[in-house]
Amino acid sequence: MTRELSERDRLVVEYVGRFRQLTAGQLRTFVFGELASQTPCDRTLKRLVDGKYLMRLHRLVGGTQGGSAQYVYQLGRQGWRLLGRAGEYWAPRAVNLHALAIADCMVKLKTAERQEVFKVVSFTTEPACHVAVGGLLLTPDAFVELKLSDSSERLISWLEVDRGTEHLSTIQEKCERYWKASISGQWDGNFPFVLFVVPDEQRKHAIERIFRAGPIGARELFSACPMARFPPVATSRTPH
Repeated sequence: MTRELSERDRLVVEYVGRFRQLTAGQLRTFVFGELASQTPCDRTLKRLVDGKYLMRLHRLVGGTQGGSAQYVYQLGRQGWRLLGRAGEYWAPRAVNLHALAIADCMVKLKTAERQEVFKVVSFTTEPACHVAVGGLLLTPDAFVELKLSDSSERLISWLEVDRGTEHLSTIQEKCERYWKASISGQWDGNFPFVLFVVPDEQRKHAIERIFRAGPIGARELFSACPMARFPPVATSRTPH
């Protein structure tokens, strides 16, 4: 029953629902980051799996946390009901590496936040971050808002988490939509910066060629950054 869940248990379920899938290491960062021991996290995850709030997939090697293999978690049937998800319960049978890469960005932001350079004001995942601007549907993987620690300045950006699996023509079409939306006059305030988080330098250079081939005015709207060097805070943009 949902009443048996503690506030922290429910938070774990909400995080998994928000990102669709998360590793144990990612959940430790989000919910148990202040604890030196990983035992409370492990016990919580076992309890939620036993109660069918979460479902555990096979072990995944590596990721942001590195080290030995770790399980991946997604919503179980009770978790689906707890969060009020519409429709019949459905659980993927495979690890969603793209979803985990988006969560890796949040992990890196939360880790950088501890250095007190900025505060993570919001990290909105898809589909909640999708928006229509000037008749164009923009479908970023996440919307990020940061507040600099030494000022009231806020930095906003849309993230496109690229694993190198999409054809470059698809990336070009995305950039064209962002550019047309940015000049449509239908966005209130400064248009968010668009940051492509990519797997390596080779992919970064390939995507940067797309930026350079576009209109000169569009080039300052985009940037690409390897996951290993995320987040490049200085490249984000400030809203009005």
